[in-house]
Amino acid sequence: MKTTLICLLWLFMLMPLAMLPAKPLAAEPTAESVAAVTTKVPLRILTEPAGRGRLTDKHGNLYGMSTQLVKAIQQQVGDNTTIEIFPWARAYAIAVSSANVAVYDTIRTADRENKFKWVGPIKIYAVNLYAKRDVVADNASLADLLQNHVVCETRNTSIVNELLSLGFVIEQNLILSRQSGDCYNMLKLGRADLIAMHGDVTAKRMAELRDAGLDLQAVYPLQNIEMYLAFSRQVDDAVILNWQCALNKLVLQGQFRQLYQDEYPEVMISEIEARAERSQQQLLCPL
Repeated sequence: MKTTLICLLWLFMLMPLAMLPAKPLAAEPTAESVAAVTTKVPLRILTEPAGRGRLTDKHGNLYGMSTQLVKAIQQQVGDNTTIEIFPWARAYAIAVSSANVAVYDTIRTADRENKFKWVGPIKIYAVNLYAKRDVVADNASLADLLQNHVVCETRNTSIVNELLSLGFVIEQNLILSRQSGDCYNMLKLGRADLIAMHGDVTAKRMAELRDAGLDLQAVYPLQNIEMYLAFSRQVDDAVILNWQCALNKLVLQGQFRQLYQDEYPEVMISEIEARAERSQQQLLCPL
C-alpha cells in the first residue's frame, strides 16, 4: 500500500510537466527573414580612383563626376555611407562576394547580369582601341594588332574578356594593370601601344590627353558599353527602387547634364535622359 501511494505521488508531480506544450522547433529561415536581416546591414559603396568620374586629391579625398552623382543620389535617399576606394579588381571581388555592397562605375554585361542588381545607366558609349598617332596604321587589321602590338587594360574589366575573345593573350600582347590610369603611363613609356577608350571623346578631353603627351587616334572598334551602379544581389529591391528613382529625378531635373556636359558628348547625355524618362514612367517614381 505504501509503495502504491509513493508511485501515485510521483505520477501526480510529473503530470504538469507532461502536460506542458512542447517547445517549438526553430523555424527555418525564409527569404523574407533573410531580407529583413540584410536590410539592417549598412550599405558599403566602393569605387576605383580612376577616370574623370572617380579621382582623388592629394589628401585622398574622392571627387569627380560619377562620385558627385552618387553623392547626390545618397542625399536623395538619405544614405550617409562613406565611399571606399579600392583597386578595381578588389572592389569587384568584394561586391560579388559580400552582402549590401554597391560598386561604380560597373559595365553591365551578360555574364554579370545575374551577379548584381543594377541602377542606371550613368554612362553609355562606344569603345575603341586607341593608339598614339603614327604608331599603328589607320587601317590596321585585327591580325596586324594581334601580331605587332600590345594592348593595356585594367584587370577584371569586361573589356579584358572581349580582348581575350579577339585573340589577345595575357603576358604576350595583353598587359593587365591594377588601375586604369596605369595604362596611360604604359602608353607614354612605350610599353603598350593600345588602350581602350570610349569612342565619343570630346575635343576638350583629346586636348587634355595631348597636353599629357598622348596624341591618340582610334584604330579598332570594340563593343558598346553601358555603365551602372552594381548592387549585391542581397540588397533589398526597395533600396534598388529608391536609388533608381533618385537617379531618374537627378537626370530629369538637369543635374546629370550639368555634371557631364563639359566632359561627355551630347549624344550620351540625351540617351540617358531618354532612358530616365522611360524608367520614370515604368517605375511610377514620384518627382
